[in-house]
Parts: sequence; structure tokens; C-alpha cells
Amino acid sequence: MQFDLGFVRRGDRTVLDRRIFSWPFVITRTFRLDPVPAHMLTVIAQSSSGAFHGEDHLRQHLRLEEGAAAHVTTQGATSVHRADNGLTAYETVNIGIARGAYLEYLPEPRILFPGAALVQRVNIHCAPGGMAIVADAFTSHDPDRRNRPFRALEATTALYLQEDEPVLIDRMSIGGPGRLQPSRYKAFGTMLAIMSLPPETLGRIALDLSAQLTGVSGLYAAASVLPGNAGIGVRFAACDLRLLRLGSEMAWFAFRRMIFGTPPVSRRKDPGA
Repeated sequence: MQFDLGFVRRGDRTVLDRRIFSWPFVITRTFRLDPVPAHMLTVIAQSSSGAFHGEDHLRQHLRLEEGAAAHVTTQGATSVHRADNGLTAYETVNIGIARGAYLEYLPEPRILFPGAALVQRVNIHCAPGGMAIVADAFTSHDPDRRNRPFRALEATTALYLQEDEPVLIDRMSIGGPGRLQPSRYKAFGTMLAIMSLPPETLGRIALDLSAQLTGVSGLYAAASVLPGNAGIGVRFAACDLRLLRLGSEMAWFAFRRMIFGTPPVSRRKDPGA
């Protein structure tokens, strides 16, 4: 099961020069939504199944050639259903960003149901002069309201600025028997803004963004400079998905203003959310 897209710059626009997908992935059309950057292409990846199952092995490959710009998102939050013992859903995302290319990879959150097991790996290879905003988020949900936990979640993000040496490996592993402990926070996320700026500039941006996010009731979030001054990372913990989406959108808008001088066109899928 794969999703393989290649983006190239042709004149004043970005186009797809590779478009390969198999079940459950679906792509119907692309969009040109942003006046700035005017050459950005938006892709909304859809899923015909709408969920992860225990036997799924999903692979995504995104490659941006020099000067291309793309925004890749999903149509909505993705459920991760119960996996029988011995079964685990796997998702691998490989991202390649060439010099002068710009990617926004902002999928909707994963919703882990009781008994779900998911292993996720995101590998980002960003050449000097490339930029990216990459996000990941999850929450748990028990439709019977019995606080039954998901079985396991293992998520790893690796950032490479050189061919083989990672500048960042961020790993999270959650699992075990029992019930979920009551907590104010129900939804969690991370956003990486990969860019080359002076360390003092990155530090100032992180402080300013942290101050903005602190003003949102029900959201606990902070920004910091990535290892090797590779950019800025933001962590979110929210009382619900609505607040997580709000915090993520605030960070995305702030990064877009910083890079291009103007906020993006909102891609909100549900105005009432």
C-alpha cells in the first residue's frame, strides 16, 4: 500500500511529475489556493478505508525537486482500530526536499481506539536551502467511555540535513495494560519548522511563538530551537482535538508569515470544528 508523489517546478508553478497510489490512498485533483507563494500546489490525500487496521503496512513517499513548493494534507482525522494480538499497523513516511524547495506536510491527527497498535516512522531528508513544516498529532478515544487504552503507539521522526547523519531523532513509545489515567489533556502533537536561520533569530521566534500559544486556554504548548539550529520544534498538549487544531494552525500561520510575509489560505475542512 503506497502513496508516492513527486513535485517539480515548471515555470511559475509546481506540478506533479510522479503520482502513484494504491488502496487505500486516493487522490482526485490538486489545488492552487495560495497567492503567496503563488507556485505552491496543494494536495489532499484521501483514504478509501478511512482507518488503519492491524494488518496495514502503509508507505508514503514525497519528493520535492529544486524550487518546488507543496502543501500536503489529509481529508480528516484517521481512526486506528483495534488490532488483534500479534498484529500492528505500520506507517512509514519518507520525505525528500531539494535545495530551494518548500514543503508543508500537515496531516490530520490519528485517533487511537481501544486495542489499537500503531508504529509510525517519518524520515525527513532536507538539502541545504530547503525548508519544511512537518506536523504529527494523535488522540485516544473509547466510544464506550470506559477509559480503555490503545495497545501501543510508537512514533519516530528523524531529520537528516546530510546524507546519512541525523540531526534529530524524536522517538515516543506508549503502551501497556490497564486503563487510561484521567487527564486534562486528551490530544497531543508536534510541529517541526525546518529552516536555516541565525541561532539568535530562531531563539527569538521560539520565544514569541511560545508566548502566543500560552494565551490559549486549554492548550499547553511551547516552542524551542531544534538541535544543530535546524529550525524550530513545537510541542502541543490540548484538552481536545479542536484546541489542538487551533494551536497547530496558530503555529503554521506564524511560520508562514515569517517565511513569506503573509499567512496562508486556511484549509479548514470543517468550519464548525
